[in-house]
Amino acid sequence: MGRKAHFWASVSLIATMSPSVAYAGPLTSEPEPQNAQETPKPVTASDQTANPSAPALSEQISETTEGDIVVTGLRRSLESAQQVKRNSDGIVDAIVAEDIGKLPDTFASAALARVTGVQVTRGGGEAAGVQIRGLPDISTTYNGREIFTAEGRFVQIQDFPAGTVAALEVYKSGTANLIEGGIGGQVNVRGRRPFDFNGFELSGSLNGVNWEQSGELSWNGNLLISDRWETGIGEMGLLVNASYVGINFMDATREQSLVIGTTNPDNAPGTTGGVRYPDAQGLFYGYGDRFRPSANAAFQWRPTPELEIYVDGLFQGYRGKDENRFLFFPIFGGPDFQLTNIQLRDGTNIAQSATVTGANAPDGYYGSAEGRTDTYQLGGGAIWKRGGLQISGDIAYTDSTYSFDLVNVDHAFASSPVRDVVFEVDGNDGGPSLNFQNFDVTDPANFLSRGFFQENLRVSGKDVQTRFDAQYDFDGGFVKRIQAGVRYNDRDAARDRGTAYIFNLPAGIPITALPVSTESTRAGFAYNDAFPIRTFAAIPSSSIRENLPELRAFYGAPEGQPAFNPTENFTANEKSYAAYAQLKYGFDVSDTMTIDGLIGLRAVKTETTITGFVQEEPTPGTFTFTPTTAENDYVDYLPNVSARLGFTEELQMRLNYTQTRTRPNFFDLNPTLTVGPPPTIDPNNPPNPNDPNSNLRNITGGNPDLNPLTSDNYDISLEWYFSRSGSLTAAVFRRDAQGFVSRVAIAPVDVGFGPSRLDLPENTGNTRFQGAELAFTSFLDIEGLPEWAKGFGIQANATYVDSQGDLAQGLAASPNVAGQQVRFNGVSEWSGNVVALYERPFFSARAAYNYRSDFVQFYSIEPLDVGADGSPRTRGVVEKGRGQLDFSTTVTPVPNMTIAFDIVNVLGNPLRRYREFNDSADQFARQILYLERTYSLGVRFRF
Repeated sequence: MGRKAHFWASVSLIATMSPSVAYAGPLTSEPEPQNAQETPKPVTASDQTANPSAPALSEQISETTEGDIVVTGLRRSLESAQQVKRNSDGIVDAIVAEDIGKLPDTFASAALARVTGVQVTRGGGEAAGVQIRGLPDISTTYNGREIFTAEGRFVQIQDFPAGTVAALEVYKSGTANLIEGGIGGQVNVRGRRPFDFNGFELSGSLNGVNWEQSGELSWNGNLLISDRWETGIGEMGLLVNASYVGINFMDATREQSLVIGTTNPDNAPGTTGGVRYPDAQGLFYGYGDRFRPSANAAFQWRPTPELEIYVDGLFQGYRGKDENRFLFFPIFGGPDFQLTNIQLRDGTNIAQSATVTGANAPDGYYGSAEGRTDTYQLGGGAIWKRGGLQISGDIAYTDSTYSFDLVNVDHAFASSPVRDVVFEVDGNDGGPSLNFQNFDVTDPANFLSRGFFQENLRVSGKDVQTRFDAQYDFDGGFVKRIQAGVRYNDRDAARDRGTAYIFNLPAGIPITALPVSTESTRAGFAYNDAFPIRTFAAIPSSSIRENLPELRAFYGAPEGQPAFNPTENFTANEKSYAAYAQLKYGFDVSDTMTIDGLIGLRAVKTETTITGFVQEEPTPGTFTFTPTTAENDYVDYLPNVSARLGFTEELQMRLNYTQTRTRPNFFDLNPTLTVGPPPTIDPNNPPNPNDPNSNLRNITGGNPDLNPLTSDNYDISLEWYFSRSGSLTAAVFRRDAQGFVSRVAIAPVDVGFGPSRLDLPENTGNTRFQGAELAFTSFLDIEGLPEWAKGFGIQANATYVDSQGDLAQGLAASPNVAGQQVRFNGVSEWSGNVVALYERPFFSARAAYNYRSDFVQFYSIEPLDVGADGSPRTRGVVEKGRGQLDFSTTVTPVPNMTIAFDIVNVLGNPLRRYREFNDSADQFARQILYLERTYSLGVRFRF
């Protein structure tokens, strides 16, 4: 009975390897085992990552079990994920593929938002910026191998379409056998392999997605073909899996300046002055026509029962054509600037609304951006087992490139119309609103050419990584397993960037004279009408691209893309040498209580060399460039100690301590300064008097003396597994980190190029993250309920994170934060999910609500933002708490075919960002951003 229960609890990983499949084969129900603890311990997630060549969990099980396969889709998938969490050597959460397929999510990153303790940011038609327990510094692996994009340290999880993912493993505590690199944790993406299936497999999906704000239709699909067969030289298997994900979004934003102006009797007639107001408003439409092709292939060969040889490859692509349109409405300007009809917030000197005359003319840009990523990874290895001994070796090559080509046609209004502004709309999601008096914003004759900007960016990265691992499992005694291994990684990274700008506003040329066509934009704000200006004259991206040679000639720009600027370029090489040793111990305390755990140490030596250029300006406008090289090397020793206390067969506690380290990004280590051009002065549009730094030269650079980010990590969890798919778990954790890298703009300074704004990265001081997690999952498997009622289930989790950290020194110089700690950027105190689901053999439905509370986007110092003591204040832009509701349902008319319908962002509620501007904590809206709502309908099949 125990072995059969083990089989039923885990077999869904075989049949749910494709997220496009809801059901496969005959559908029946299986009675609950009398004792869930009768199931033997399967291969754990940590075992799999330690040996990337190891067969998947489903294959390990299928070799030792017999009987008919019973599949009930999501329920079995949740059971498999629970088994991974329950039996892992560390603190791990997992999502197997059917979980992702059953969520209304196209990308793995959106599915990860359902995991306890994981937070994501949303925008651009997808979820991104994965954080684990508030920490953005995570590492990513694919089948246990490190993977990255271009010169970056990791790959964005949204680059993995759900159709190519077999499972996601979120490691919240490290072990010595895991690749170092993320203090937040590690996300291992497991691709499919042919031995995951019993034989021939053909599955796939196709669905169309309607994007409500853009009004466009995109297509998503995937196809998997796999087979395994016996030959005279052993068993072989081959799998090919391809996926295509299309995005066609439009995000609409109404915003206003972070700079807060103050009226005086001259610009606010009839008042004594002193009224506070944001000194600009804006409207931004971001369109994106993007798609991500992806494919993976795998070959497995088992010449003997003891030996397996494998080769697998991955391709990830990104193709993006973005169209950005921005209108900027100054509320400052020349001698005729005035605010009239001022309405104040009750009992304050804070403006609620006003009429603006004589301000600088509005301006903006029409942008056309094209991006492309190609990432390839090819690897292979072997694993040999005999008795308790297991030896494995793996080698892989990764090559990733990213290119970005941006062209902006800048514009300005031909005049400055009178406008009525509201700084905080009552209702309608709050935020700014604006309308013109007697001005047609849809008429292209009212727009002048302001300038022509181009950017040319090429970044790349490649590496060779190899590892050798050995472990021995003992039959009995205190020591259960010994593991040891070595790893070598040789990494290259490079960056080239060039920009060019031509300013021609004084010529007074209307945009209708440019060699391009014009149109009116599509109306944005599909869910809100607070901003009356919803469409305006624009130059379409397609026309910019089709007429690019003519535009360059019109502006007098050189042919072709801008030349690379030496100070924006670097080449880097990094070598790392790692060795680890780890033992697993265990013993019985009583007939019912057991203790086991890990003790390990990972040692890593890092050698980095980065070459760039030093820029000098011997005479104004004349630059010279001298090569410069920075070198660094250091050794890290990363211990881990853990204990798992099994109080009963259903109840266990974990205690973990680890040390982790994250290397700085190559871009931040670049030992150069990039000096921008002197500011352009337009006599018809004087500088902003509220921002004395607006006329400074911009200088950016890197810092080769940056230290790695280090952390001491403490975890305690209590886990109760009361049924095969039911659990209640809780955890408390703490991360004591030091050395986060923060970019700080300091102004004004003079580093040899005149008055400038200097932007450099630097290490911060100590940052503490501590909090708690609570998660519950269960179906209504209650004796006496009718079968239809047992299809109801719920998943719920909540995470609390308290973050306190030092600001970078450039910001901490502000008196109001000197010697104090503040909330860490990007961390919500509260996040969580509530997922209501219903599943029967021919119908399933899921409503998933994800919430995260307020978090600070960034901190800044504005020159005129001063407190009562007259000193400048450091304040954060805060994104308000927001919940998102997604819905999905499937109908399976025949066993091998499923029809699926999804709605993403049912509520359509916006992202709302605010910033305090005085010591009384008064706020103005910074941005109100409306994300897409999508509707998709598709079909999934499996044979």
